[in-house]
Amino acid sequence: MQAFKLRDHNIVLDPFCGTGTTLVEGKKHGIQSIGIDAHPFAAFVSRVKTCWSLSVPKLGRLRKALFLEIARANDAENVNRISFDDLLVEDHEGGRQAISELTPDELKLIPTGFMSPRPMQRLLIVRKCIYELCRGEAQDMRDFFLLCLCHVVANGAGNFAFGPEIYRTKQKPDYDVLGHYVRQLDLMFHDLALAQANKQKEGAACVFCRDARDCSFLESSVDAVITSPPYPNEKDYTRTTRVEAVLLGMITSRESLRTVKEWLVRSNTRNVFVGDGDSKEVAEFDSIQNVCQAIERRRLELCKTSGFERLYHKVVAHYFGGMRRHLRTLHPLLSRRAKLAYVVGDQLSFLMVPVRTATLLAEIAMTEGYRVLGIDLWRERLGTRVCNAVNGQTTVKVREEVLMLEKC
Repeated sequence: MQAFKLRDHNIVLDPFCGTGTTLVEGKKHGIQSIGIDAHPFAAFVSRVKTCWSLSVPKLGRLRKALFLEIARANDAENVNRISFDDLLVEDHEGGRQAISELTPDELKLIPTGFMSPRPMQRLLIVRKCIYELCRGEAQDMRDFFLLCLCHVVANGAGNFAFGPEIYRTKQKPDYDVLGHYVRQLDLMFHDLALAQANKQKEGAACVFCRDARDCSFLESSVDAVITSPPYPNEKDYTRTTRVEAVLLGMITSRESLRTVKEWLVRSNTRNVFVGDGDSKEVAEFDSIQNVCQAIERRRLELCKTSGFERLYHKVVAHYFGGMRRHLRTLHPLLSRRAKLAYVVGDQLSFLMVPVRTATLLAEIAMTEGYRVLGIDLWRERLGTRVCNAVNGQTTVKVREEVLMLEKC
């Protein structure tokens, strides 16, 4: 923020805001911000994290009542003998679904082995108590408690971890959901009270759940862009928060999951669809076409024939085509000489063919009315392990860079 020399009358945009890091920094520095994310869960997290006006005393009263109700509900339901079949409720057309249960369609959306029955039932009990106690309260109040529940899912109750890709861990027969929930809620209360105690003027934040490939819906003039969009790789961004999205009712069926995927920039084979046309946007770029052709040649050389592997070269073309659409629709909304920072990483995910993400995006940006100010190293991370006949397995370092642009 300071590097961009922004003032309280400026507006900073994060078009791939994720869980709101840029927006929170904007609030702390008294700068107005706008966030966009195509994933409803990410947009939800950003909205809650930037809502600092909640009444702490009122939240405290609700918290006390909530803890008592959760403890009572855990005692009332025989969680120790629960199975996944007991978590299901049949869908009846026109009927109301119980908040403490899952439909068969919802349960199918959770990756196999990601949750054990008892921890899941305890999470559902907490969810039910939140909805019942916050009935009639402002949605921001309810969402504060729901966000805390999602932290428990990703940081203890679930049978998965990140390293950096999501992977399945050993099954948990049970988990202290309530104890974890209490501890995390205390931390959130502390952070909220600390933010409110800071007398410095806060920057207003607004979050949209939209497809960032088309920014034309924005009505405000944007003075700066600070963001980290997805990279072209094999990371399924809908899978990393699948349990949380199901718990909050944001994804309820295969159809609703597809809708979310269709809004995302095409960065992995699991969100590429037959009707996609973003690749046409970069047909004129020899540099991008050369990378795509190299990936396809490597696939044929290695005799890789799976359906996903056949899509590798298409993912790269769709990705850069989608990013071109994003830069094109963003350009008219930017103030004169607005500056932009895109944190992106090089990739070796597609059969070890190098994809120089920042360099290729810079080439696209110049055709859409941007000046490239520089490409700076942000950090180096450990990439895919490769086999070498002489030295055995080695770990490749991959660059993450900041692409700095300016509107011409």
